Amino acid sequence: MDSVEDPRRRQEIQSNLKSIVESSDRWLGRLKRRELRVRFATAFLTTILVFAGVGIAVLVFLFSQGQLSAFLQHPNQSYSLITASGLSGLISGFATYFLLRRKHNAELKDLSSLITEMQKTNGKDGRGITEDALSLADKILTLLPQLVRKRNQDSLLFGVVAFILAAIFGNNLAVGILVGVIVWLYFRYEAKKTYEQEISKFEEQRRVFEQRKKDFIETL
Repeated sequence: MDSVEDPRRRQEIQSNLKSIVESSDRWLGRLKRRELRVRFATAFLTTILVFAGVGIAVLVFLFSQGQLSAFLQHPNQSYSLITASGLSGLISGFATYFLLRRKHNAELKDLSSLITEMQKTNGKDGRGITEDALSLADKILTLLPQLVRKRNQDSLLFGVVAFILAAIFGNNLAVGILVGVIVWLYFRYEAKKTYEQEISKFEEQRRVFEQRKKDFIETL
């Protein structure tokens, strides 16, 4: 009986493995795009915070030394402070971007490697199912949901950046708060909806894979 069912089960699990690879590859692309947006948003936020922080720190120091009034009476010194603060902010922003890129690449490296190895290991003719292929699929099914969950707080970052931009260009704090809240809620909703819909499908793939893997191994 097993010998009769073996080709069918082999084909089923082969199809399941292919589906896992394809959906994982799509998720990898989504995560890369989202992390790119996170890097830009974090770099921008860092630039603004450092710019403001350096300027405020210098002004507070001058005030504590009783030199603030004299400093403000010389426009050239004010321009020098703005320039120094701006350069500090830009340098910090660029540094933040490249440090985050290095971190993000490291986080996705394992998943990318697993998908690539899976594509090589998974045979095209249905006869390439090996213990390695099954093991790689298990690792992907465990790692991917963890990486997706780590991105659930990105919506708050996007909301803060939207608040700053709206407050600056709108020159209105209330408008900035409103825009920031709307952006935060939108990305939060999108992230939650995507996670619930897509990951639930992925978990179903995992359940089917585990059952088919068990049935397949029993025929060996």
